[in-house]
Amino acid sequence: MSSRFGADVLTLHDRDEIIEGIIRFLKTHSQRIGAKHLIVGMSGGVDSSVAAVLCSMAVGGRRTLGFCLPEDETRNPANIRDAEEVARKFGIKLETIDITPIINATTNVLHPSTANATLPLGNVKARLRAMILYYYANTSKGVVVGTGDKSEIMLGYFTKYGDGACDIQPLGDLYKTTVRDMARHLRLPPRIYSKQSSPELWPGQTAENELGLAYEKLDLILWGLERWMPAPEITRELGIPVKTVESVRKSWLLAEHKRRPPLAMKLGFRTGSQDMRIPYSISG
Repeated sequence: MSSRFGADVLTLHDRDEIIEGIIRFLKTHSQRIGAKHLIVGMSGGVDSSVAAVLCSMAVGGRRTLGFCLPEDETRNPANIRDAEEVARKFGIKLETIDITPIINATTNVLHPSTANATLPLGNVKARLRAMILYYYANTSKGVVVGTGDKSEIMLGYFTKYGDGACDIQPLGDLYKTTVRDMARHLRLPPRIYSKQSSPELWPGQTAENELGLAYEKLDLILWGLERWMPAPEITRELGIPVKTVESVRKSWLLAEHKRRPPLAMKLGFRTGSQDMRIPYSISG
């Protein structure tokens, strides 16, 4: 019996067509809501770099506003330089804002304990970054472009209302491995798509260490789960322990609350969100 997993199931075979589709997606959404700018947080990583480049291809570099938001605890000068290089190459307007004072002011108010504050404070950082992006979206009549990929979204590997806060997700249906493939096709510097991914919420944090698996294997598991393949079949096809596959499946299912809008109790004819989806309107 032939395998459902080919050697290249995560490879883009029609890269130019997919890129053109994403560009059209960004253009159409911007025009539909009357947005003048696309706002992107640029960390120097592969996801944010690819998202920013696609935005510049869609609406032009002058209408793509990139924001690099470093802070003292996780500052990485090499990542800042990578963001600056991508911005220069594609004509993106980039502003670097040191958010250390905002983080310090927040922690001074919260008085966090050292015992269990690492994750909550990391999430605070992500939400402060989102707050800043939305401030500039408000002042420039822009929309915040999410940089999350399909791997992160399926696993819930993002901060709710932090790096998960956005108005549109151009990479939301591309696995991390596929985004790296797209970065190569867009001729981004190899160090950008070769570096370890990190949300940069605390020192030494890397995505693959936290997720416990390299993206090349993780994405194949997610590809199988997306197609409702049972864990034993994925194990048999990929040679990955069933315990590992089940762990990934559990993470995927437990993160569903992060992918949905806040749950409203249904009491009347329609709820205001889930049951009442209407077309966008510029005039309202």
